[in-house]
Amino acid sequence: MKKYFALSSFLFNIILHAQILEKTAINVGYRYTGRNVLQAGLAFRIGESNYKSVILGPSVLYTRINQTNKFIPEANINFMNSGAMFGISGNPYSLEPRIGISLFNAIFLNTGYAFPIHKEKYFKGITFGVQLNIAPNSSKFYDKMKIM
Repeated sequence: MKKYFALSSFLFNIILHAQILEKTAINVGYRYTGRNVLQAGLAFRIGESNYKSVILGPSVLYTRINQTNKFIPEANINFMNSGAMFGISGNPYSLEPRIGISLFNAIFLNTGYAFPIHKEKYFKGITFGVQLNIAPNSSKFYDKMKIM
């Protein structure tokens, strides 16, 4: 009985990972949030539609603060609707609501405002960003271009 449970658990795990990886991309980006910030992380797409979907994931921010290198964890969620993007990201120092555009889910151009939530106000004010999402060409992460 243990063998059947282990085998079914193993097969379920493989199927689950195959579906998750099919809709996952690696993202790299640059943002200005009161200071220059580099970003790298993962993005997972929920939804099949080219018009409405949700993209969420963790990332790591890199910046220099007081002559020291800082790596800061961040979580973000973006709602896509026909190329328009609405989202929010949060890290230990700020919450940043943002709006922007998505070009086939391959490139995000966005702007927003960083609200500091920590006594150290490292991230504050109007923000601008560019993010590249890198996934295999056959991935379901990207929107497909339809030619009439």
